[in-house]
Amino acid sequence: MDLKSCGYCKELVDLSVGPHIHDPKKCRQCGEVLPAEAFDRWPSSADGRRHSCSECVSGQSAASRAQGVAEKDKQFRDDKEKLKEHGYRWVRRVVQPGPDPVFRWALLDPLGQEVSKEKALGAIELAENPVPNDFGSSVY
Repeated sequence: MDLKSCGYCKELVDLSVGPHIHDPKKCRQCGEVLPAEAFDRWPSSADGRRHSCSECVSGQSAASRAQGVAEKDKQFRDDKEKLKEHGYRWVRRVVQPGPDPVFRWALLDPLGQEVSKEKALGAIELAENPVPNDFGSSVY
């Protein structure tokens, strides 16, 4: 016997006899009553379907993707501004010369040495928030 609680009707059902199907089914997000086919398959569910309809799931996914892109873009702009404030600059380097050249971007520190973005941001963080050593003075 494979007993499981149905998230839709809250009954204890035996899944060994087959899926516990609700048709039509009410979406937990939008509240619409839709045919079971409007809900994506979800093996861990007692009825084998999600609790939210396909439309709500795809809308939610698109919204979270857009939010992630916006957050990543903001972080990129913040990092770029911080690097600029501390004298770092981006330059375009030729990787493969020729009639159709290939370029890459390189980050230069204030002394003109190429560094990784992570190393530069780490150095800036250390300069802005020095860590005190055992003798009471700050270490850079």
